[in-house]
Amino acid sequence: MSKAQRPVEMGNLVCKFGSKNLLDYFGEVVHPAFFDKTLVRKYSDTKYFFSKVKLITVDGRVLLVGRFIKDMILEREQVYTPSKGLTEDHEELQSSPSSIFVLVLDIHRIIFLKETKYAPTLENFKSTIESFIKIKHKNYIEHLWEESKLSDKKATKKQLLLDHFPPTLDIIPLTSARSVEEFVQQYEILSSVSYVFSDRNDEQDNEGFFRAVQKQKDDVGSKATTVKHSNSLGLDKDSVIDEVQAATAQGNQKVVMVGKDSSGTQLRGDNTDFQLKAAIEVSSHTPSRVARKMFAKFLQLVGDGLIQVGTPTKSALAKLEPYREDRNDQ
Repeated sequence: MSKAQRPVEMGNLVCKFGSKNLLDYFGEVVHPAFFDKTLVRKYSDTKYFFSKVKLITVDGRVLLVGRFIKDMILEREQVYTPSKGLTEDHEELQSSPSSIFVLVLDIHRIIFLKETKYAPTLENFKSTIESFIKIKHKNYIEHLWEESKLSDKKATKKQLLLDHFPPTLDIIPLTSARSVEEFVQQYEILSSVSYVFSDRNDEQDNEGFFRAVQKQKDDVGSKATTVKHSNSLGLDKDSVIDEVQAATAQGNQKVVMVGKDSSGTQLRGDNTDFQLKAAIEVSSHTPSRVARKMFAKFLQLVGDGLIQVGTPTKSALAKLEPYREDRNDQ
């Protein structure tokens, strides 16, 4: 395979089961959602599924890696030639573009690389794995219910769902300070900035204001809390840049900015518009090999201070210990 520069996207994958996190149900729900080869998400004539999924250990870190495939049928209705102009010509062609993903399990960060043109997106990945996790959670509840019928304490499905909350999943793109500044400077008038505090993994924000709001959200039992600054005459852009950089550094808050550019055109942006941009050189077609380079780029960005991540918790490391085996890295 020839060497090629491929863009890499990164995000914070937030998977919650009520107050519990992805690793609390990794063995029962999340792991099967990635490894069950019968699972396929269909959208019209397009199918999404995973291939070559495996657990690998790199520098003592457990990574879930694999290929994400979008299988579709391209239809042609007409063609153009100089001699005949447009003529009717019906043809169908199967096309299966793909992306490679790396999930850094101890800190819930997703690294995503599009291998081909028209490759499935990170949003496609989010919708697909969310669907699969919900299927496996339903199967898990059914399993517990069947087990309870054989015991003295038969449980209802309603009670089981209260004990094992259905999953929710979101991916918040990681941003860079430079991208935030470049995006904000496009505004002639920045009229509003909104911060959406939703569920997060078992980590705390480094910045005091956002940590305090997140705690208050959790204390009152809110599923989502929004803080908004607005001024029709324009907010102070330098202060907004500093605040947005702090809000998005760890991928815990969603940000929406609204205003007008120099031509008077309304300009609206969120985390996706100022996400971190990186690229790696790809010379292999094997997902686990490409995954190592993707993870190395991630660690480089962390070392350079462009990505902020907390230290993996002892609890997370303990839950991953059964999967930290050399044979998983072969």
